[in-house]
Amino acid sequence: MQRFSLARTPELAFGPGSVASLASRLRRDGHMAVLLVFSASALRDEHGGPGLLRSFEDAGVTAILYRYDRLPDSPDPLTAPRGPFAEASTEVVDAIVAAERRRTSGSAAGGAAASAVVAVGGGSAIDTGKAVSAALFLTGSVADYLEAPGAAEPSGKTLPFHAVPTTAGTGSEATKNAVLSRRGADAFKRSLRHDNYVPDVAVIDPTLHLSCPRSITAASGLDAVTQLIEALVSTTATPVTDALALDGLAAAGRSYLRAVERGSTDLDARAEMAYAAYLSGICLANAGLGVVHGLAGPAGALTDVPHGVFCGLLLPHAVRMVAAGLRRGPDELGALARYAAAGRALTGRTRGTLEEQIAALSARLDEFVEVGGIPGLADYGFTAEVIDAVARAGGNKNGPYALGEAERRELLAAAG
Repeated sequence: MQRFSLARTPELAFGPGSVASLASRLRRDGHMAVLLVFSASALRDEHGGPGLLRSFEDAGVTAILYRYDRLPDSPDPLTAPRGPFAEASTEVVDAIVAAERRRTSGSAAGGAAASAVVAVGGGSAIDTGKAVSAALFLTGSVADYLEAPGAAEPSGKTLPFHAVPTTAGTGSEATKNAVLSRRGADAFKRSLRHDNYVPDVAVIDPTLHLSCPRSITAASGLDAVTQLIEALVSTTATPVTDALALDGLAAAGRSYLRAVERGSTDLDARAEMAYAAYLSGICLANAGLGVVHGLAGPAGALTDVPHGVFCGLLLPHAVRMVAAGLRRGPDELGALARYAAAGRALTGRTRGTLEEQIAALSARLDEFVEVGGIPGLADYGFTAEVIDAVARAGGNKNGPYALGEAERRELLAAAG
């Protein structure tokens, strides 16, 4: 058997009602004041938001509230309108850190220093909270520490971090990176990464997912499926990530369409998709991803396309193009057989030749995109010029076949 390592995973509380114990867990661990980074919809949600805040009050835990989507300039972040930041932003992280330092400085105006960070919401809220928990121990802007040539090395020191996802997609509740973006002339989308940034605790309560809108359910679910498939065929896959990816794909195969079509009532489907997303985060952290995510960074920096939408649109075409490339050359890692295994897991069909199983995988992904109602890339401003720019800037990460720039351009055009 090959040599491999596995990054640590969070302490996990999974299942309906699991969020009810979060406040008492924080108090038990001595966290009497916490930073609560959230999306507005998460804390307004009838299934858990108001009850979560009440549980903090009942436990005597002070929650200092910050929205992930806006600068901390509102007197009431719970009722403030939607902010201008659609994704986790370096600007918001820097502003929250500065606000916390002001809040706790000086004996007269200072408040109790938070000893932990809790993030409740989708992937952007969790990435923001994860970055804040680390940036409190960094100097300068968090942007200085994002992965890029010449970037500063993050220290790895962080406040204890608790992730409470309300969508099933990015798996950020299990990863060691926070994806942050900046828009404008110097736009980018990069990761703040360190082994110590894996959340200490992940609380996955599928009840909190019941009110997730259909469009977000569809897009985020396709992000999870993309991560599972790309990790399975990754050049750095391990026996552990293989097992987790296949189990996650089987769960998504049983539940994706149900979660999209009747997600407000089907708690079992929500639970299975939450499980699949969590496993996709572990796989991402340990096996890496492929060409779809290699293009997602520059796409997200240059356009407003939601990450899950982009991944979902590209994935069926990427599977077909990468498989075609592998057929033309040596498939040294057996990635075609891995695609076939993904097809069996996602469809539940065990019969057929290798090629038939790969075709079944491709057809199933097309079905997911169609039922999910995912709009094309053209709806998000993907002109020929944007496609050229993304194709040039993108890469293949750990994909089993390296698409050249012309092939990446073809892939983007196919998803238009």
